[in-house]
Amino acid sequence: MMKLSHFAIIIGSLALTSLSSMALGQEQEAREHARAAAVAAAKAKGRTDTFVMEEPARSYFNWGAVVHPSGEVMAISKGTIADAMGLAVGDQLIQVDDLALAQHSLKKIVSYLEALEHGSTFEIEVQREGQLVTLTGEALATVIPGWRLEVDTSSEQLNKAAADQCGKVSVFITPPQTRDLYPAYFARIDGDNAPPRKPIIKLSPGEHEIEVYELIDDPWVRRPRSGVSAKALSITVEPNTTYYIAAKFNRTKRLSSVSQDYWEPVVWKEVEQTCKGN
Repeated sequence: MMKLSHFAIIIGSLALTSLSSMALGQEQEAREHARAAAVAAAKAKGRTDTFVMEEPARSYFNWGAVVHPSGEVMAISKGTIADAMGLAVGDQLIQVDDLALAQHSLKKIVSYLEALEHGSTFEIEVQREGQLVTLTGEALATVIPGWRLEVDTSSEQLNKAAADQCGKVSVFITPPQTRDLYPAYFARIDGDNAPPRKPIIKLSPGEHEIEVYELIDDPWVRRPRSGVSAKALSITVEPNTTYYIAAKFNRTKRLSSVSQDYWEPVVWKEVEQTCKGN
């Protein structure tokens, strides 16, 4: 019995981890789409500097019932307000609060419902199998939070190459989380602080020390209270080669928060790509 319970716990943990990874993947995909949309919009408007897109918070009222203009309820969506208050297919709508269908159009009644404040109650009177039935519902608005997206559409590359030939180090492309690879960002290049918002850096061929911070978004991560330190990675840069850097999550050492052994910087992909220096 104990073995079965332990097995069930393991399966449950794996399921939660899988769902969490799926959610993180969807979030990352949404970020990529949002960024691509902002850059495309900026280019369409001829913008070459920082471009901002934003939208205020808004809400909508999901009534959840399809009603014929005559007042007959044709369909009910499960999990909606109409479903929760007990409205049924075949009911004949008579009145909503003080608005009677005989005196007002269905469009006006629906507009009234949509204008209800979040949390307010309302009554609907219907005719069901020859009897009048009064149902009470609560207006629960679905809130869409406001958002602001700022994209720097200026040059995303920093040129530190001292010669015509060069290679690149990049944290621009999102690495595959299925391989426990997560985004990182530059801290220092050969001891010099790396400027923010520069995910691609051109370097002269040769040995370079790249320091990065991790951006591991995983529920198992245990970071030190004092904060995460940057870690160094030595790369021998070849001409016309781009090295994509990521933070590798070591799950077997996920509790080693003090020593920060739970992660290390890695080159997860190398691509031959033309690079022109100074």
